[in-house]
Amino acid sequence: MSGKTRPAKFAIPNRLNVTITLIQVGVSLALLAGASLAWTAGQGLWLGLAALLFSFVMQTGFSLLHEAEHRKLHSNRRINDGLGFICATLFPGSYQLMTVAHLNHHKANRSDAELVDYIKPGESAWLKSAQYYGFITGLIWLAAPLMTLFISLTPSNWLARAFAQGKNQGLARYLAFIQTCGAGKVRQETCLGLLLWIGTWLTLDLTWQAVAICYAAFAFSWSSQQYVYHVRTPRHLIEGAYDLKLWWPLQWLYLHFNLHLSHHRATNVPWLHMPKLVQTEPTQGYLATYLKLWAPPQPVECAWPVEHQVRGPLVPKQVA
Repeated sequence: MSGKTRPAKFAIPNRLNVTITLIQVGVSLALLAGASLAWTAGQGLWLGLAALLFSFVMQTGFSLLHEAEHRKLHSNRRINDGLGFICATLFPGSYQLMTVAHLNHHKANRSDAELVDYIKPGESAWLKSAQYYGFITGLIWLAAPLMTLFISLTPSNWLARAFAQGKNQGLARYLAFIQTCGAGKVRQETCLGLLLWIGTWLTLDLTWQAVAICYAAFAFSWSSQQYVYHVRTPRHLIEGAYDLKLWWPLQWLYLHFNLHLSHHRATNVPWLHMPKLVQTEPTQGYLATYLKLWAPPQPVECAWPVEHQVRGPLVPKQVA
């Protein structure tokens, strides 16, 4: 829902969001520079500390990117997308691609296409488990830069021809996603993003080893925490998410991202106002839920009862 139809009591905190974005980007780059100095000096402890802090600070960056994807990081569309592009570049990935992917998630949440935690009839248990553990240990993060590069480097006429000839359902869905992203826009963002990264790299004198370690820490942290909000939830487009109880400093660092069910119920409401929408105070702990997601995928028969398994599109309950 656009900012024009957003209730005044849920106004976008423009200045606060811009300030947080600038601080987040500055701290993230400072940590990469510090990690590079630690690597050069052979200070493993400081390098590890920088990587750990980087993995947490980048969670804030993703939360900011998430706000931009829903057009609620700033009420001015150009500023919103500009800030979103910066956050996506630091992730790194194409803002356009990541926006389309995330909005598709809201159309397919807990459907068969996103059911990573249950084994459907005909699926291999060991293959599903390998896929699941690959996702939560970093592969889901790796998809963003790899898909960005793939779309950027693949000629548009080849993509169009492959889309027209796609007969396999999975391939057709994948190619349709690429078509929706808009290869031209992704290429533009990739070129500009690479220029920004080259300038940053030379200015801060970064080392690839330190950057790789920092991003490996973030990839593991982010990938596993992406699923903590949905694994073992009802198979329902909107209700298939958790509001999780989280230590308040981390809840603010995550920009209330732990109130994920409330977000799915009211995607148009900015992060600052999300606690006002919580219908039932969360009692399920974040850490306990995080530990449970490391259990292997279960047979789909163990999922919620059929009456809770709503796969079709629903009209989101918007806040008046």
